[in-house]
Amino acid sequence: MRRASGPAVLCCLLGCAPATPESGSSGAAATAPEGAVLLVDGLPLAAAEVEPLCRDIAELYPEYSRLHARRLALTNEFLPRLAAHALDPERWRRAREACEALGDPPRVDGLEPLQREGRFPALGLPLWSVARHLPEGQWSAPIELTGRWLRLRLDAKEAPGDPLLEKLRISMLEFPYVDPAQSRAAIEGAIDRAHLTLIAPEFAEAVPEIWKHRMRGSP
Repeated sequence: MRRASGPAVLCCLLGCAPATPESGSSGAAATAPEGAVLLVDGLPLAAAEVEPLCRDIAELYPEYSRLHARRLALTNEFLPRLAAHALDPERWRRAREACEALGDPPRVDGLEPLQREGRFPALGLPLWSVARHLPEGQWSAPIELTGRWLRLRLDAKEAPGDPLLEKLRISMLEFPYVDPAQSRAAIEGAIDRAHLTLIAPEFAEAVPEIWKHRMRGSP
């Protein structure tokens, strides 16, 4: 697997589209929580939440700039996740509570975890990123990814020294807050209806112009 294939793989994950002229963002940043770098329908995102995925992208493709790694992290995971959360906050809350109700460590007797195996293109970049750092054989605390809360267990990790070839075997329990049968269309619709407020200049620069145009909120 050659590193030169990376942009094509990540563009597929992103659903890349040509840039459009920049659209304006809201001036509501004055009411944002301390540390927020952007808001999606009032839901804040902190820089520290983005950094772990940025670091893993940089490991996969060290030739990428920090700005580009941040752009991929935002568009692959964090902007869709916040938009999906904002779409149905009550369902998001119920999914989180169901995930948390398993306890810590979670009680999984009688449950049938899903089994997944593969490298990052097969697992998806965000899932691969969170799973690869878990201690082997232990269930995780609740983890949120776009449209779902999860409990994950890293069952095996083949780590040949190149993250592009790193293969994981994981077990997971899913608590979706977006209907899995319609998740792609629902999340795309949520992005189109969400309102993005840019706060930190370095994150504003990382958001592609087409996303700024899309995330202007419902008329």
